[in-house]
Amino acid sequence: MESYRILFVDDSIEEIKTMVSVFDTYLPDYITYQTNNSINALDIAKEVKADLIITDWDMPGMSGLDLIDNLKRNKETKDIPVIMLTGVMLTPDNLHRALDSGAVDYIRKPIEPLELIARTKSALLTTNYYNQIVNQKDQEITESSLFLVKSHEFISKVSKRLEKINDIIDSDPDRAKKELISVRNQIERGGNEESWYRFNLSFSRVHKEFDRNLIKKHPNLTQSDIRLCSFIRLGMSNKEIALVLNQSADSVKVTKYRLRKKVLIDSDISFENYLTQF
Repeated sequence: MESYRILFVDDSIEEIKTMVSVFDTYLPDYITYQTNNSINALDIAKEVKADLIITDWDMPGMSGLDLIDNLKRNKETKDIPVIMLTGVMLTPDNLHRALDSGAVDYIRKPIEPLELIARTKSALLTTNYYNQIVNQKDQEITESSLFLVKSHEFISKVSKRLEKINDIIDSDPDRAKKELISVRNQIERGGNEESWYRFNLSFSRVHKEFDRNLIKKHPNLTQSDIRLCSFIRLGMSNKEIALVLNQSADSVKVTKYRLRKKVLIDSDISFENYLTQF
């Protein structure tokens, strides 16, 4: 079971003992920290890098709402989810107030052990999903930025070649024609390379260990082989692969046959199914 760091904040020592006991019973792999001083909670949360804070609402010195506000103001703690505990603020308006302040959930006292465990797991699961989505979006932004940089570099190279062709088009039309054919081929190759580059970024994000595991098992594979394996792994047809690689479907079929022989797959095993293990 994955371990998480949970910080309990409550001015009642008995309430803290109750929560620690519940976690020791139901989630023994979780690491728990506790304080009955809400003012110290911010420093503790930063020091232990808490994954979740469960705090009482009504405390001397700093209330649970004030604690959340301070957590949200600090870049090191702003993303830590907080569950609010209370035995006093029990109305629907209180619930809305707690959630509006930034709490992810709300538990009424006296504490019911299974509810505490269920809401803890739910808060951590939701936070993990949120972080995964944020990380994925960050990766997509990075990939798009890298793709734009490469596209800009490619367009710049083609533009410079076209400028040179423009300078000789009247004086040497035959040479200009050959240069134009060369530029057309460059554009086709560049388009295929950029498409593969973008595909590879997205594929690697989902299947992070595919290339490494495949090369470990079959060190004789070339980059072209690995590229084809990636397409096959996704279940792409010969026609679809041919369109991406700017080849004929028959050519792809032959290449796949040779690649299958290269990795020595049993004839009864589907190539696609074989690649799913990597």
